[in-house]
Amino acid sequence: MAGAMSRDFQSFAGPGDRDLPMTEIEGYQPVSRIGEIVMNAFIDSYEFASLKDQLTGSEMAGPRPGGGDANAQVFTEYKPMFHEWATVQPGMITLARKKKTAVFRQYVAAETAVPVIACAACIPVAQEKDYFFSGVARSKSIRSPDDGVGPTTDEFFTVSLGGMVTVLNTSGVQIHPGDLVEWCLINPRAQGGPGPTQKRLKAGPRRIGIRTASVSSPKIVGRALSFAKSGETLDLLLK
Repeated sequence: MAGAMSRDFQSFAGPGDRDLPMTEIEGYQPVSRIGEIVMNAFIDSYEFASLKDQLTGSEMAGPRPGGGDANAQVFTEYKPMFHEWATVQPGMITLARKKKTAVFRQYVAAETAVPVIACAACIPVAQEKDYFFSGVARSKSIRSPDDGVGPTTDEFFTVSLGGMVTVLNTSGVQIHPGDLVEWCLINPRAQGGPGPTQKRLKAGPRRIGIRTASVSSPKIVGRALSFAKSGETLDLLLK
């Protein structure tokens, strides 16, 4: 039962997620390519090696509002397969770990690209302070299960660091034009708020979400340029 209920913490991957209700014409359409700042990126596999095998609900979402530890024995999150964890779709929020220069000092690929993560699975909410926003994915990197021979696809992709981007509203509430938006490791509605959180039939690993922010937040991504209900796409001006 705990495994089934843990799907409450899942959310859509991004505007390019094929499970979103859309037609063949209304696929992922970025708002504009004018004035954007682009950088190459790759998935930081060292982060996957440091993940715990499983998290309890209290580690994943933090204590519920009002006190208590009701999440601890109800929800459980398990470490996903690497190809699921490392897959990136356009519109996903990416993060990078702070103070990790020494790890990649001898890594040639890190000279021209930034090591990032695009999956929040098995990362406790208490570790949010260890990461910073590193861009919104603008191209995809679809990984396949490891057959022991080696990678068959290019692991590099590009992220937008400035300009306008299209993202998915995973906050659980409406976002209005002018609202400041920040990243978060878990949907705030999963922390005991009113109403059920988003569910999906093909539950994938938990992704980095967004929510409205205050002006003093250190995790601000940008400012909303359009209105979006929960589960709809919105245009965002990156800071």
